Amino acid sequence: MIPRQARTPQRRADTGSVAVWLLFITPVLFAFAGLVLDGGRILTARQHAANIAEQAARAGMDALDVAQFRASGGTVDVIDPVAAEQVACGYVAAAAPTASCSIEVTGNQVSVTVSLSTSTAILAAVGADSITTTAVGVARPAVGITSEGS
Repeated sequence: MIPRQARTPQRRADTGSVAVWLLFITPVLFAFAGLVLDGGRILTARQHAANIAEQAARAGMDALDVAQFRASGGTVDVIDPVAAEQVACGYVAAAAPTASCSIEVTGNQVSVTVSLSTSTAILAAVGADSITTTAVGVARPAVGITSEGS
C-alpha cells in the first residue's frame, strides 16, 4: 500500500477577489447614490424655481391698467414694464433671496425667468458643488365674461 501523504488544504484561485470586486463596485454605488440624492434635490429645485417664476409673472401682471385694458377690449398694450419688473423681481427676492430674476414684457404678457442655484451633497466630491436650475413663468390677462347673461 502506498503511504498517504499529508493532506494540506488547497487554496482556491479566487483568494482576494472579493476585495478587488468591492474596490470596483464602491465608486459605482456612490455614483448611484449621488444620482438619487442629488438628482432628487435638483428636481425639487427645478420645481421650486418654476413655482417662483409663475407666481412672479402673476405678480408682474399687477402692473396692468385694468380699466384701460377693459375699455380697449384687450387690444391695447397696457402693462408698465418698469412697474412689472419691480413687482415680479421683488417677489422673487422675497421668495428666494439667492435667485436671479429677469423679466420681459411683450404686449400684454409678462415672462419671468428665475435661476436658482442648489448645492449638491454627494456630487460635490467630484467637483459639482452646485447646479443651477432655470425656469420661466408666463402670465397674460384673461378675457372672460363681459356681461352676466353671457
